[in-house]
Amino acid sequence: MSLKNLRMGAMRFRIAHKVVAVALLLFSSSVPSALAAETAEDVYNLPCTQPEFSAEPGHISKEAVRKSLIDPTHPVGINLGPLKFKIPWAYIYPRPFSTHLNCNPNRKSVGIIFWIPDLKAPERDLWGIPQFHPSETNRSNPGPDDSVIRVTGIQYYGQRYPLEESSADQRIERLLRLYRDDGLNIINQDGLLKMQTKYTTKDNNQYYFRNDTDSLLLSCMPAYCQAYLDLKDMNLTTQFAIPREVFRKYRQASEGIRTLLIRWEQR
Repeated sequence: MSLKNLRMGAMRFRIAHKVVAVALLLFSSSVPSALAAETAEDVYNLPCTQPEFSAEPGHISKEAVRKSLIDPTHPVGINLGPLKFKIPWAYIYPRPFSTHLNCNPNRKSVGIIFWIPDLKAPERDLWGIPQFHPSETNRSNPGPDDSVIRVTGIQYYGQRYPLEESSADQRIERLLRLYRDDGLNIINQDGLLKMQTKYTTKDNNQYYFRNDTDSLLLSCMPAYCQAYLDLKDMNLTTQFAIPREVFRKYRQASEGIRTLLIRWEQR
């Protein structure tokens, strides 16, 4: 090949390279949103879709990055029957995916999580983490008085809104009937009524109280108590777990649930 032909080939290569570079520059400037990092505002406006958790690399880390952008106080609309709430994202249990912030707010049930006694939300999502006293930035060594309350379900009941599970009142009545022939004895212990039967042990027992606005049943096992609470004046029934060693803090837990729901309710 002659020197002239070599020079002509090199010139054509340089020209073609410049054309490709200019084309890539024009393409990148025409679609900046596709290449730019997402902002919190972008996440707040994501359409309601299923999260991307396929085997394709990057999907799980993408969701982690999106969640890190969400302000813990960002309000999420939740409707229970006719009641409308704006619940801060960090209180919802489990915390919604980034693509679930703008889904249909109508729910049959919703879970929340908070600390007693201060009613603050945990720093991290504790879904699947069975801890009642996790260490946090401002709670490096939480004692038994600082406990996480996990409310696994809050449901509205009334006309046209049947309950998925029994309310606290219904459970109490059922147990009183069931234990009637088992030597049932009702013992008043500091405002809680203990159901004492021939099956009662120090590790497995049940307590309840009832008044005009609240009914509570505590079914206690060695590690924790499963609680069923009716907020009768709000037509809401709830279920939550409380550590066995602090089950006497049931009033802080039940009053905390009421306080938070009133704080978040939209009137």
